Parts: sequence; C-alpha cells; structure tokens
Amino acid sequence: MIYQLIKLLLKGTIRVFFRSITISNANFIPKKGPLILLANHPSTFMDPIVLASVINRKVYFLGKGELFKGAFAKWFLTHMNIIPVYRKQDDPSELNKNADTFRKCYEHLENGGVILIFPEGVSVTERKLKPIKGGASHIALGAEGRNDFKLGVKIINIGLNYADQHQFNKDLYINIHEPIAIADYAEKFKADKTKTIKELTETITQHLDEVVISIHDAKTDELVKNIEQLYMHQLKEKRGVSQNNLEAEFDITKNIVKAVNYYLKNEPQFVETMQLRIKIYLNNLNKLQLNDSTILNNKKNYLLHHIKGLLLLILGFPLYLFGLINNFLPFEIPAFVAVKIVKSKDYKGAIGMVLGMFTFIIFYSLQISFFKHFSQNNLFTFIYALSLPVTGFFAYFYWHQFTDYRSDLFFNNLFKNKRTMIDDLIAERESIIYEFEQAKEDFLAKNK
Repeated sequence: MIYQLIKLLLKGTIRVFFRSITISNANFIPKKGPLILLANHPSTFMDPIVLASVINRKVYFLGKGELFKGAFAKWFLTHMNIIPVYRKQDDPSELNKNADTFRKCYEHLENGGVILIFPEGVSVTERKLKPIKGGASHIALGAEGRNDFKLGVKIINIGLNYADQHQFNKDLYINIHEPIAIADYAEKFKADKTKTIKELTETITQHLDEVVISIHDAKTDELVKNIEQLYMHQLKEKRGVSQNNLEAEFDITKNIVKAVNYYLKNEPQFVETMQLRIKIYLNNLNKLQLNDSTILNNKKNYLLHHIKGLLLLILGFPLYLFGLINNFLPFEIPAFVAVKIVKSKDYKGAIGMVLGMFTFIIFYSLQISFFKHFSQNNLFTFIYALSLPVTGFFAYFYWHQFTDYRSDLFFNNLFKNKRTMIDDLIAERESIIYEFEQAKEDFLAKNK
C-alpha cells in the first residue's frame, strides 16, 4: 500500500519534473515472469524513482545495507521493496549477511518478480560507465541453477540518459536493450560456474555500453558537449528529424563520440586545433554575454519575432503574475533547500524533485482550503484548483520567453554597435561547422 501510494505520487512528479521522457523499446519489458533490470547509475536515488515510475510492474530494489539501521528505516525501506545488500567498503564484517540477500532474490524471482540492480555499484554524475560488478550475473544464474534452468529469468539492460538530472524541465531518454535469456547459459553454467558468471557479466557490460553515452575522460566529454552544442541542430536537420527527437539525438551523440575517439587516435593535432577554436569562439560569446543559440538564430525575421514576443509579454503578464504568486514558494523552496543542505551535486536533483512533490501538495492543499473557506463556492474552488498548475507552467514559460526576448533585444543592439565583432563570430561559427562537415565525411569514408 505504501509502495503503491508513493509510486503514484512520484509517477506524476517525474512527469512534471522532466520536460519530456522518451522510452525506446518499452515493449522489451515482459508483462509477467521473473526479470532482472540492470541500469547505469548517474543520479543516486533519482534513478530508481524514474525506473520504478515508468515500468508498469512492481519493482524490488537492491539497496545499501547501511540504510537499514534503525527500526523505522528498516520498516519503511522494507515496505518500499528494498532488499539490503552489504558492501565491503561500507562494513566488511557484514558481508556474511549477503547469503540472505541472495536467498531473498532467488525466492523473489521464483515468484515471478522484478528486481532492479545498478551493477556499477556506485553513482557518479558522469557520462561514463563504471566497471560492472558480477552480482547480477550471480543472482540470475543462481536462481536458474536452483530450478534446473526452467525458471525463465531474463535480464534487461536499461540506459538512463539525462540532459541534466539536477535541473527542472530537462529531457530524459530511456533506452532499453533486448532481453538476455539466462536459460541460454544452462550448459555453460553446469560445466564452469565461475567462467559463465564472467561471460554473462561481459555481455551485460556490452549491452549497457550500447544503451548509454559512455565517455572515458572529462576532456573528451567536454569536447563532445561542445560539438553537440554547435552541431547537433544541423545534424538533426540533415537527418530530417525534429529537434526534440531524443532517440535520434542519442544516435547522433554516439556517432560523435566514435568520431572524436577516431580523431584522437589518428589525428590528435586536428582535435587539439578544433578544441582551441571552439574554446576561443565560446569565450568570445561569453565576453559579449551571448550564447550559441542566439548566433544560430541570427537570421530570424526580427521585426515579426519582436512583435510576437512583445504581444505575449503584454497580454500574458496578468496570467504570469497570478501563476507567480500562487507557485513561487512551492517552486523555489525545494531548490533553495537542496542547494543549502545537499553538499554533493549527485543528490541535488533528486532531493529537489522529491521536496517539490511535498511542497506543492502542502501549498496547493492550503491554498485551495483558504480559497474555499473565503469563497464558499465549490465551482469557483474547483476552477481555482485547476488553475494552479496551469498558471504555474505558464509563469515558467513566460519567464523564459521574457529572457529570450531580452537576449534578442540585447543581440540586436550589440549587432548595431559591434557589427564587425558579431560578423566575425558568425563567420567563425560557420567555419567551425564546415570543419565538422569535412571531418564527418572523412570519418564516414574511412569507417564504412
């Protein structure tokens, strides 16, 4: 009951927190039967919240045993379907308790249940896959071994690809790999258990690598991000896909990473030169308080664009003010608290999202109660209740439209006063894109 209630609340919360959630190959998740879900772990407890919310089955989790200290914690976490697992780095003296963990996992799979495991064992905000541990393979093969490989356990690897898991209104792309049938390993497991566990773990690693963006060092990741920033829009246009197509964006980024790795190995001087040019270009933008999207969109019909923007700002201001007054505190309090109390960046997004769920429930409940008390009208109270989230989203949209409008005005003024500098920036951007195009054609020709 507790699990279902919290899952329902969080399901709505993540739909509000993320601008969009795209799931590829959701049909790979079977509706019944024993299942182990494995996922990368870039965002602490945001990851289990997201996966439990989007998967239409009751999910059990493996969680750190140290969280179960205290009677209330043990009671609550147990009701949240969390099975404790004990790690050497937490407390080596408790490793013997993992025998009970494996037993519970085996029994849960034998009952046709779902277990979610993060096989990296740690959570770090990086686009990088950490070494995969063998625990999931051990559980899957152990459960099947107890049942003469007639249980039907499947492993499915899932890639969580956040645009930014620590900020509101960003995109999330969930990429699901086709299942691994553990029964296929029956003969190998009977012949050599240790070797088979290792082989299955290698397959898991390969599948996870296919469903996530995995970049091995921070310098390369910075370059890939810069290329995405400057070049992604054009690459999507050339493919004929919409700019909000996250599946296509994932595929493009995968190919960018391959190309960058290729040039790092074969033409490092070219990479170094491009890194320097991009850095200088972005620094020059920063000095002028501009961003690349402003330069990209410099060919707009500015008169029509400004008229539309001005009309929206004038006509929408009363609705913006209403939304701001009614939503400011429940929106800002979670972000403020997350910044003040959370030291690690890895936790800020998840803490802010969960706190936001509670602050909006509390504030909306109080506001609706006060409105009903003073209005004494059920219909007006109902309309007011509906208006709260609608005008809240409008206020958020309005503010971003205002900042975009202000940026465009600033760019126009800058263009008039520093036309030569802006022309040079536009020319440099086009030159960088031309180099990207040439490098792409060269890469495709040599890597058919």
